[in-house]
Amino acid sequence: MKKFVFSMQKMYDYKKQIMESEKNILMSLRREKNEYEQRLEDLTVTMDDIRHQSLEEVSKGTTASKLMFYSMQMDGIKREQTEVKYQINLTEMKIEKQRRKVVALSQDVSGLEKLETEQRDEYNHLATKENENSIEEFLSFKMTAE
Repeated sequence: MKKFVFSMQKMYDYKKQIMESEKNILMSLRREKNEYEQRLEDLTVTMDDIRHQSLEEVSKGTTASKLMFYSMQMDGIKREQTEVKYQINLTEMKIEKQRRKVVALSQDVSGLEKLETEQRDEYNHLATKENENSIEEFLSFKMTAE
């Protein structure tokens, strides 16, 4: 009996390669989201620092221009925080869309793996039957020869 060959091997290899590529895209999007979250955290720390410096200046007594400078810095940080939050939300939507794509491909690959298992089991069953028949023929021939 000839060696087992999965009839859908090329399709399986292709789907698996596409799935790995899509997983890499998903990891990249998650990494991007983490970077945005880190940037948001950094901005929060910077905002707290500026707020603290501003309060120190007020307690010591400062000029209106310095207070205006702190206010402008805080406004800039608030705008950037809003933009980063928007980017995080956008990235989360991309992640969810990509996750669904990876899940669908994963199901396709699993289906092909199951099909391969079924075909391999059928092949093994037929091989076993063929071996049994060969043994029976051999024994039958041996008995008639004696």
